[in-house]
Amino acid sequence: MATVQRDRVEAGPDAAARQVRLRQALESPIAGPVITLVGVFILFSLFVPRFFQWDAMAGIVNAATLTGIITIGVTMLMISGEFDLSVGPMMAWGAYLFGYMIQRGDPPLLALVVGLLVPTLLGAVNGLIFNWTRIPSFIITLSTQFIYRSLLWVLSGGNMIQTTAKSLPIYAFFNGRLEWLVNLVPGANFRSSLFWLIGLVIVFQFILVRTQFGNHVLATGGNPGAAAAQGVNVKRIKLACFTLSGFLSGLAGVMLFSQYGTARIATGAGEELNAIAAAVVGGTLLAGGSGSIVGGLLGIITISMLRTGIVRLDIVDADNFPAVVGVTIIVAAMFNNWLRTGAPVRPLFDGIKRMLRLRDASPG
Repeated sequence: MATVQRDRVEAGPDAAARQVRLRQALESPIAGPVITLVGVFILFSLFVPRFFQWDAMAGIVNAATLTGIITIGVTMLMISGEFDLSVGPMMAWGAYLFGYMIQRGDPPLLALVVGLLVPTLLGAVNGLIFNWTRIPSFIITLSTQFIYRSLLWVLSGGNMIQTTAKSLPIYAFFNGRLEWLVNLVPGANFRSSLFWLIGLVIVFQFILVRTQFGNHVLATGGNPGAAAAQGVNVKRIKLACFTLSGFLSGLAGVMLFSQYGTARIATGAGEELNAIAAAVVGGTLLAGGSGSIVGGLLGIITISMLRTGIVRLDIVDADNFPAVVGVTIIVAAMFNNWLRTGAPVRPLFDGIKRMLRLRDASPG
């Protein structure tokens, strides 16, 4: 009898600890994205022909890299509580200036600096306008989206830039084909931009969760008034996030030109919605204050995987895939909110409690 009572006492704290660990795991910002990604992967692996093969995996990853780099900046900005709808034109500026200067014969390093500097300044302009006017960032960046695209049209005269240099080392450095990986794994047509994406995700995830700046970004998005009361310079944090968004958009533009050798006025059109969708699917709250860079990466891979699987199944035409993205955003937002509220673990808690009560009520 004493042994049974002792077992009951020990089982109580163990069960409670397991409940706490389970709740913490499900409330993590990346819990929803991980479950979604694994679910989509298993579903398509079962029903899509040749889905679980290297050529399909390489296509999914390659389609996600450039948008994934933009998503890093958009995710940081959304965590701080703001939006950037001008990332597409800033990507176009980076690609166009980088390609134009290389075509003109300027040193590739100078072309890179200009291709990154101008989008970075455009991002900073977004932040300065926001801090000065306090107009919602959605409205500001929707306006600058048209302004930046129009300015690029004026600069270029509406002409496309196309390089005649096909094998510059800087192209291979930013987005070259990884021949050694192709030789090692036949069908694995990966590019160097993959390693840029992974490296940037690691760096900015560390910044977000392990540095004072990251803590200030989370605090600013969660409660700007409370953050300011604790000494956080909210305006400076938001300006930094807008500037970062511009820089990463420009970097994506440089990588795009490095791969295709061409840049148009319409380059990057729609990237803002893809990046926001990836951030939301990745668990970032639209209201700010919660999210993760790793989640954003999982979100863009999930969307890319959906595109590949649905097109291969011929369920939806590729031109109509944005409708699938729209549905995915709604479902992902509902699912992530469901996880955060603890709804999926409540039935489990109730079941454990009933089992314990039955055990306590059992004879002997």
